[in-house]
Formats: sequence, structure tokens, C-alpha cells
Amino acid sequence: MKGSRSESSTSRTETDFDYLLAKKYGKKSENERDLYFHKLLEAFQTLSVEAPEVFDSIAPEMLQRSIWEWRGADPLLSKKFNNWLVEEYKWTPFNDILPEKQPAQAFLEVPSLDPRQLEAAHAQLIEEFQSRFYGDPHRWDASRRDQFIILGMLAAGGGYGVRQGKLIHSLGMGMEPGGVRGSNAVRAAKIALTRMAKPLGIQLFAPAAGHGSERFHYFADEELADIVARYVLNHEAAVLLPVNLMATYAN
Repeated sequence: MKGSRSESSTSRTETDFDYLLAKKYGKKSENERDLYFHKLLEAFQTLSVEAPEVFDSIAPEMLQRSIWEWRGADPLLSKKFNNWLVEEYKWTPFNDILPEKQPAQAFLEVPSLDPRQLEAAHAQLIEEFQSRFYGDPHRWDASRRDQFIILGMLAAGGGYGVRQGKLIHSLGMGMEPGGVRGSNAVRAAKIALTRMAKPLGIQLFAPAAGHGSERFHYFADEELADIVARYVLNHEAAVLLPVNLMATYAN
């Protein structure tokens, strides 16, 4: 239950853990960080030997998510990584597939949003989003990141909708054959966001149409989509969104 003692305790514990972890990392000297990373690599090496099935199931996704966190949605790099993972790892060092430098994100300026100028229900929805999407976005858990990305992409898509394949790729999950895990992640994010809007009498999303990667997801109302897009694209976490999303919204 929202606001319950157990929820407050869990939230406080997670916040304290994040704070202590960040503080501990920030205090490390360069030599200490080198040792820490070396020990982490040793731990993964041990896992690959002691539990190879587990390592095989988590290592590729961990690599892909790490690249996505670092570089954002980069279709060319994603394709190179997939090829490397399937075959090219045998003769190509991982470092060779990485771009030399990060591309600049030339974002267009999007008008900021003033909730006081919105109708009551829409203003309350923005407040709900502000309560959900707070703090350093790079320390959010996967579900919160997924929800923000889905919210931003569908809002920027307006009345045109967004292909499920594109959504899954932007979540950093595009390499999975069949996309079952990716489609489940999209569905879970939409359910969580819908639950935030429903008590306010707002239908956030229209019914999806189509199948597989060609399934389209839409906002229910273009005006609301524009409001949410302005909120999302001015948010600190906009760095998690695909680099071309501003241009998509502007068009």
C-alpha cells in the first residue's frame, strides 16, 4: 500500500544503500578503484567457472545494458555488438567495436512546462510523475528507467505511435530472438504508468495495434502527449532517451 510503513522502510533502505554506495565509491582513490574493478573482474571470472549457465545468461545482457547506459540508443553500435556476440568475438577484440568518441547530442529546445497552467487532472498527473521520477536517473532501477523511456518515447510520438521493436531496442533489449522479454518489459512499464493515471480519471494510452515488433503503441490523447513530452524532454533523465527523440517530437 502506498505510504505504508513497509513501503517507507523499503524506500528508506534503498535510498540509504544508494547514498552509502555512492559515498563509498566517491572516497576511493585511483588505486583503490583499480583494485576494486580488478576484484570485480575476478568475481565474474569465478562465476563463469563455478556457474557457467548463470554467467552465460546474464553476461551478454549486462554488456548490452552497460553500452546502452554509456552510449544511449545507437543502432550501429548495437548491430556491431550483436555480430560480435554471435561470431566476431572469436577474432575481434571487444574494444575494436566501440566508437572512438561519443556523438554529440544536439537537442532542440523544448518549451518548459508550468503545471500551474494545466487543468487540474493533468497537473496532478505531472506531480505523480515528479514523485516517481526523482533523484539521479543513473541510479534508478531498471523498472523506473524503463517506465521513463516508454513514457518519453510514446509522448514524443504523439498521435503517430511507436513500433514495439523500437521501444524494445531503446530499452537495451533488442538482441533477444522473439523479443519476449522486451515485449514483457514494455507491457509492465505501460501497466505501471497506467496505474498512476487511472485514479485521476485519465486514460494514458490507447489500445495497441499489430503484432510482434510491428505492434504500435500510442498515447490516448495528442494534447496530453504534448504535455507529457514537454515534461519528459525537460527532465534531467532525458539523457536516457534516444538521441534523436527531440527531432521526432519537433516534427
